[in-house]
Amino acid sequence: MNRYEPERDPVRIAGRRIRWGLAWVAIPAVLGVLVSGQLDVHSLPFVGGERMSAVLFLDGQAYFGHLDDSGEGGTLVLRDTYYFQNTGSAATNLSVGLVRRGTEAHAPADGMHINRDQVLAVERVGADSPVAQAIDVEREITGGTAPALSLNRPQLAVAGALSVQRTAAEHAIARGYAASVDQLRKLNDLVLPVSKAQAQTISNQAIVDLHAVRISALNGLGRALGMDAPSADVYARTMDPQLEGQSFANDPGVLLAPQLNALVTHASTLYTQVADAAAKQLTQAPTPSPSPTASPRP
Repeated sequence: MNRYEPERDPVRIAGRRIRWGLAWVAIPAVLGVLVSGQLDVHSLPFVGGERMSAVLFLDGQAYFGHLDDSGEGGTLVLRDTYYFQNTGSAATNLSVGLVRRGTEAHAPADGMHINRDQVLAVERVGADSPVAQAIDVEREITGGTAPALSLNRPQLAVAGALSVQRTAAEHAIARGYAASVDQLRKLNDLVLPVSKAQAQTISNQAIVDLHAVRISALNGLGRALGMDAPSADVYARTMDPQLEGQSFANDPGVLLAPQLNALVTHASTLYTQVADAAAKQLTQAPTPSPSPTASPRP
């Protein structure tokens, strides 16, 4: 009887040769990726923080997200994308707000494909920058979690970042209200085509409407922060008197998380609508009632 010798087993020998062949094919491929710079070692799990890129366009627009630059074709792909949008309002003490791409009418879902010839520069987003902090807080608000294994694990907000953003949003809501009330007071100092009593009535009603907008905005802020409806209402009623008489005009500008920025922008729009409607009533001369015409005698 021949003794079985594993080292001479033809099946085991063939298996070893296949494994060695695959290894010799895979090793150069991995080294090639590393050398070509297509894989950032600091993006590997547990090696470094999130790698988020800023893609600056020739027209001055900037987009932020996870950049896929495979080197193939004439396009780059940017995923989990954010961008600046002109706010048209000074409520946040900044001329721009941060918006998450994907809320547009066509609902882009497979990343943003960018022509290389439209790119001016690509830069790394600093982990402590206002853009990174606003994005991190947005993820916390929306309940985003970092995947267990990823080549570019998303970073979540540090402790206290959400509190800073909440305070900034509260103060922005208060600033919008104060600016609209101040606009009404300045109008009442002018010579108006309506009587003083009429002007006071119009202004008082406008202030009531502006106050309702402020309460509604605080309620929406509470819900955005994860409160249920009753808790958000209590929060709004508690915070509202603390904001009364405050303008926070000297606050530093804070780049709000997209969801908070949208809420503040909506409140600012409503403030403007209420104030403009009152201004129109204050500055428009009342139309005189037509005098009754005597009926001819038969």
